[in-house]
Amino acid sequence: MFPPVSSGWARHGWRRSFAIIVAAACFGSAVPVAWADARTEARKHFEAGMGHIRDGKYDSGIAELERAYEIMPHPSVRFNIARAYADAGELEQAVAAYESYLASDPKDRDEVEQVVAKLKKKLAAQKKPPTDEPPDKPPDTPDKPPDTPDKPPDTPEKKPDERGDIYEEKVVTASRQAQSPLDAPNSLTVITRQDIHLSGVTRIPELLRRVAGMDVMQITGGDSNVSMRGLNARLSNKLLVLIDGRIVKNDILGSTFWESFPIDVDQIEQIEVVRGPGSSLYGADAFAGVVNIIPIAPGKGGTGMRVGFGDHAEAYGSLWTSHRNGDFAYRASAGFTRYPRWTREFTPGRVDARPVDVNPTTGAQNGRIDLRTSYRLGKNKELAFGGGFARSIINIYGIGPFNDYLVEADAADISTAFKSDLITIRSNYALLNAFASQGHAYVGHDMYETYPVQHSFETDVELTHTFKAPEALTHGLVAGVNYRLKNISWSYLIADPPIEHHVGVFAQDALKFLDHFALVASGRLDYVPSIERLVPSARGSFIVRPGKTKKQSIRASVATAFRSPTFLESYLDLPIQLTVSGAELQSASARAEDPDFKLGAENILALELGYLNKLSDSFQFEAQAYYHRISDFIKLAHPRLGTLSDVAAGVGGINPETGRYRVAGGGWTNQCSYDHVFGGELGVHFYGVEGLDMFANYAINHGIHELPEGCNQPGDERTSTHKVNFGTQVRTPFGLNGEVTFHYQTKQTWGEQVATLTGIEYQLFEIPDYHLLNARIGYGFLKGDKAEVSAVLFNALSGVFAPAPQMHPFGNRVGRRFMGFFAYRL
Repeated sequence: MFPPVSSGWARHGWRRSFAIIVAAACFGSAVPVAWADARTEARKHFEAGMGHIRDGKYDSGIAELERAYEIMPHPSVRFNIARAYADAGELEQAVAAYESYLASDPKDRDEVEQVVAKLKKKLAAQKKPPTDEPPDKPPDTPDKPPDTPDKPPDTPEKKPDERGDIYEEKVVTASRQAQSPLDAPNSLTVITRQDIHLSGVTRIPELLRRVAGMDVMQITGGDSNVSMRGLNARLSNKLLVLIDGRIVKNDILGSTFWESFPIDVDQIEQIEVVRGPGSSLYGADAFAGVVNIIPIAPGKGGTGMRVGFGDHAEAYGSLWTSHRNGDFAYRASAGFTRYPRWTREFTPGRVDARPVDVNPTTGAQNGRIDLRTSYRLGKNKELAFGGGFARSIINIYGIGPFNDYLVEADAADISTAFKSDLITIRSNYALLNAFASQGHAYVGHDMYETYPVQHSFETDVELTHTFKAPEALTHGLVAGVNYRLKNISWSYLIADPPIEHHVGVFAQDALKFLDHFALVASGRLDYVPSIERLVPSARGSFIVRPGKTKKQSIRASVATAFRSPTFLESYLDLPIQLTVSGAELQSASARAEDPDFKLGAENILALELGYLNKLSDSFQFEAQAYYHRISDFIKLAHPRLGTLSDVAAGVGGINPETGRYRVAGGGWTNQCSYDHVFGGELGVHFYGVEGLDMFANYAINHGIHELPEGCNQPGDERTSTHKVNFGTQVRTPFGLNGEVTFHYQTKQTWGEQVATLTGIEYQLFEIPDYHLLNARIGYGFLKGDKAEVSAVLFNALSGVFAPAPQMHPFGNRVGRRFMGFFAYRL
């Protein structure tokens, strides 16, 4: 039983949500199905096929491998089919399968081409007229029985593929190296390519909503704020977001403009979500966790397009092409997205206010291009180079009384990387050139128009090495150094803010011992220029993988993390016009009356106990319990009223630049209270019936504010105590596929600063519980489902059982949206 929630839910919510869940389940179970989770089903057939081949049952084994390849194509499956044909003496089929494998331009091309040449030579010899000499044994047939461990003659070694590792889930974000989720030192979730496709979602934040414990808040048609485990806010800045390991946050505000990316969902291979602090490897801002968006690699994904249109002028277009020619590969994409506002803040024809010169119906708009290339320099060595550009319009809500902002931004990046088994070197330059203004202002009031520009350069060098010493111990070492330059100009800041040089060093050792145990210890030291000191971060995890199969893990971890002040928090200097005519508040990071004041970093101590069960091929189960102790939250300070003594001392009085009288000072401060957060997450993923894939998760989060003596800090609850997600996916052999997802969150209480007739005040606002029901249905046709039509309905029950949800007290009501799509892949 869940604890009691809001009265509205008590009266009606349980009935409506029960009906919704039943309907979703019926959608999944009513359709005749023959496909399930692609990765799991492919792995089942692959492992069965390899088992038959080891027993000498080549025909049935090859049939199983062909089925695995049909479900989820992988070049190494063709390799194993070729080897099975060779073992069976079917040389023509073996050559054809090897050539199919070579068509993927594998890294071992030269070795496999030699094998094919030998097979063709032996095949030609077999076709010669018979002689009186005894025939040779079939080429490429081992001397020993099929179940012996020796590989067939003239056949490259492929042991990992024999175990089905090609279909095993791998993650890289939690430890900066590829590993099974069972070995990860943090709890994590992977959003797969299948999830992205079947959801029909075009917004990355909406994809993240299905993750247990995630806070996803849609304020306007273009403003999505994402965090986790109770740490959400306007301009959310406690979640580190990466694209293929490259930081994509804006250093001006510390937030992520999700609608300004140069790639879209059709270019994503998977999204890895690390839940819990990650500063020990990634430094500042990996406070609540890390989201790593991993694009489809150059040379993969072929060529295709997808277009969509909605009932409120929504538009989506994506075009991509990818190819490999020997060692060189590329992937290029272009696209356009437009989302309208949910509601209008400013009606036309008003004479008391004026709007900004931007289309007032736009929530978000994005035009983008992206090109990524790679070149193989040898075995397991690669050089990558690429760049992207996006021009965006985004309707956001700022901080404090700054609501309804419009941002026009050009974002560009150029990146390069060298990757090998031992060393990885990455470098990236990013530019953000923007115009920002309030959406409207009353006549005689400032619209705060501004032109922020950000230049950032980052490079890191990472060493990775695995060795055994002594034989029973395995060390997986990761170590590196990181440098990031931030150069920002912005009229909201002090004149000529300094160029910041951030440096960090990190190291991690994953020690495995006694076959079932692992100890992962990582630490990092960062120099933060704005606070002029070194900040340490650490994480330790103890992992146990019990049982013979080791397909379950128990993990206990402790970690520390920090968030450094942003440029806005470190160098703010902005006069804010108050409601009273001629009066202003000077909001600044520095305090003229207290020159020794300096803002500090936010800090968190996290404890977590987790369990992951992957024993069954039919379901996966996970559970986490965590505790966070958070201190030094950075927040807007209460206004400091000026006095005649301050004016006499030269602080306050008439501002010669604006002509207004400074009546108070504002800015930032570190919160004096401590937050103790207790929470947990449960999740299950079921894929035991072919064609039916279901997931469900539940998260609980409860915070306690500790107020030391003399600390007067009003508390709020910016995350829901209870969150529930449920989803069903279906795929059929005749092309029909789809998904239904349901999300529910209990009420929240937000504390916000608002402008009043007497100044700026702190007030509490309550928003009720809400639910979302999203659905997609698609139909694939033409050979291999090259073409597909689909329809997506977002927030299907808006206004049916309850008013359209409002996810922030100042935000728009999130309405219902419908979009239709057409996709074609060559």
